[in-house]
Amino acid sequence: MKRTGKQNNEGFVLAAVLMLLLIGSLVAGAFMISSRQTQRTVERWQAYDECLWAAQMAMEKVKSNIYTNFDVYNNFTFSWTNIYWLVAHAKDYSTNGSLTTIVGADSLYPTAVITATVTNSSVSGTFESQMLYITNRVTATWRGVTRTTEETVRYILSRSEVFDYAYFINNFGWFRGVDMVVNGDIRSNYNIELNSTTLVLNGRSYAHGTNQVLKTPVKWTYTAYSNDIYHAYSRPGFNVDFNTNNSASVWSNGYNVNSTFRSNNVDALEMSYIGNLDDYRYYAQEKNGTISNNYGIIVDAVFSGIGPSGYTNAADRTGFTGFTNGADRGSLVLIGTSNNPIRINGPVVIDGDLIIKGYYTGQGTIYAGRNIHVIGDLIATNPVIWKHPDTASGFTNTTLPVNLTKDFLGLCSKGSIVLGDYNESSFDSSVATYLKPSFTDRYQVTATDADIGYVSYKENGTNFFNGDYTATFGVKCGAAETNTAARKYYESSISDAKLSTLSPQATIKRIDATLYNNHLTVGKLGATGTNSLINGGIICRDEALLPTGRLYLNWDPRIALDTVFRPYLPMGLKPAKTILWRELKSP
Repeated sequence: MKRTGKQNNEGFVLAAVLMLLLIGSLVAGAFMISSRQTQRTVERWQAYDECLWAAQMAMEKVKSNIYTNFDVYNNFTFSWTNIYWLVAHAKDYSTNGSLTTIVGADSLYPTAVITATVTNSSVSGTFESQMLYITNRVTATWRGVTRTTEETVRYILSRSEVFDYAYFINNFGWFRGVDMVVNGDIRSNYNIELNSTTLVLNGRSYAHGTNQVLKTPVKWTYTAYSNDIYHAYSRPGFNVDFNTNNSASVWSNGYNVNSTFRSNNVDALEMSYIGNLDDYRYYAQEKNGTISNNYGIIVDAVFSGIGPSGYTNAADRTGFTGFTNGADRGSLVLIGTSNNPIRINGPVVIDGDLIIKGYYTGQGTIYAGRNIHVIGDLIATNPVIWKHPDTASGFTNTTLPVNLTKDFLGLCSKGSIVLGDYNESSFDSSVATYLKPSFTDRYQVTATDADIGYVSYKENGTNFFNGDYTATFGVKCGAAETNTAARKYYESSISDAKLSTLSPQATIKRIDATLYNNHLTVGKLGATGTNSLINGGIICRDEALLPTGRLYLNWDPRIALDTVFRPYLPMGLKPAKTILWRELKSP
């Protein structure tokens, strides 16, 4: 018989414990490896995202540099050929280096390596609406990741947006105690003071600063709008039939009784300077612009001839290099009658001052190298007529097409626009007091206006005018024509005696034109017991208009119709627009 002893399990337990420890170690290791891989994946994706953000930061900086520098160049040296600056210089904004060197110390990914390449298309479009595409390609490398993005940005130079307003002022806009009806929007690149209960504002008010509402203006209902004595010159209603429930009658450029608000802190609109006259001469010649009357052509694109004095051996004109033979050389007097109106066709350049009054017909814009003096009523022979109300079909098929053919005149001055007789006895006491500090202030100017005296001094390389329009610069013909006399900024280059022979009105009662200048619009409007009208718009940097009686300021909405109406007015830079973004395979 076999004898059996007690079994020893210690070896088995030890082996099991070791096995469990091994399995636990393997699991823990697996978890550690998995965790590390997950962490690396997260870090990789984070780097992947951050690399894209770095690329886009560099992209935005490149775009900003191009737009800002072109905008500055265009604003102070404006011409119809300015877009070719982008053709020549866009590539200069290609760059490479660390993100910090490109965007500055605020970079979130300072050591990201950036390569930015800028290319551009050729210029396309019409002379009045030029377009160019710039393609920016950026490659960024960050934490072992490389990503490439590409954007295409569209630049357009076309009719300036400042003409979308009945009244646009670059400096301070004040409506203080005025009896005035504005049919259109108003805007300032500074502040606007609304301080009159007799101000009727049938439109919106925009201020880069604030609308200082001291006395609330009035707005008209459609009924009041259509019953006004001068309603034919006012823009149509937003609903041309005045039926706000009829979507078929909506015209976006019309007066909307439900949208007459005030906006503060809006973006400033660039008011481009009329720059080197050579560019405008080229424009006038390219478009075959003319001024004529019943007897033939007065100006073929450009007028640089003998001035109104008629003298060819008078003292040299001060301020314009290359011209002699008279202080008023290059200046022109235009007087139209109902039977023999001034006929304008396209853009025309007058090298000196333009003195104008009477009737005109046609469509075009006159650019003057110095002042434009409207010395009498300036009336369109065939003015626009808007119906209030109109039918939707009648407006579309008849009213609008007919008005697009009616007369239009733009008056664009490199100096100032002066309304009425500046030699009238009360002009200095009633108007000129507002033409110097503290009513005016200094402002930045273009170097090309140095010839007509508007560069008072330079500060850190920037040109400024001191705001004193009552000072003198240059000469005008004297009492004997062959003599000379000191010339104030708001005076013309012709003699006071010559101006008197032209029978200037002390005050102006009607102007059918859009007024634009580099500096000042000044003068007297209306008369006691009478109204005055400006049918077009006022765009300037400073303004000192003194109306007596009620002044009507009616915006010409045809200006906003770029595709069907050509006013030959100055162009402006539209906001650059990104039209394509994509990521490319990195090199």
